[in-house]
Amino acid sequence: MSNSDTSSVKTPSDTEKTLGKSDEEQPKTPEVYKCCDNPQITYFGVININVDERTIGSVDVWRCAVCKKQFCEEKQLGIEEIAEVVGMPRIDSDSKWAICVCKLQKSRYKWKLVKLKENDNIQHECLEEKVISLKSENFKIVDDQHWSFLIEDNVNKAVEI
Repeated sequence: MSNSDTSSVKTPSDTEKTLGKSDEEQPKTPEVYKCCDNPQITYFGVININVDERTIGSVDVWRCAVCKKQFCEEKQLGIEEIAEVVGMPRIDSDSKWAICVCKLQKSRYKWKLVKLKENDNIQHECLEEKVISLKSENFKIVDDQHWSFLIEDNVNKAVEI
């Protein structure tokens, strides 16, 4: 067999095979989220969440060097469930990252990373997996059994809850 015989037939590689699916049926890669025209996202810092001076979790904070938009990732020690969002979670421009602290919880589920709006309501899973609505005013939760603090005010600090 000569080189001219084999060069005219091109077979798909293993990665190119579609397993019987047309191009329209192939899963589409989601569009890459860009916070600005020239995103330069770098690690910005961390907030340690402490109970009785013992760290029970942290929030990693990432920031775009161009537009200053922040991205956060919650890490609770001892919780091995898969995160709800893979990658950098998005946040609306009228919201801020915050930690919601539940005074009713005594376990590791005492706190959660949330997106607060200036004057709005958020849904919170409280005791016995009951979902309740919490009111926020001026980017703070207003409730007798819950409180909050903003990420932007506490980067590279340890916060005692």
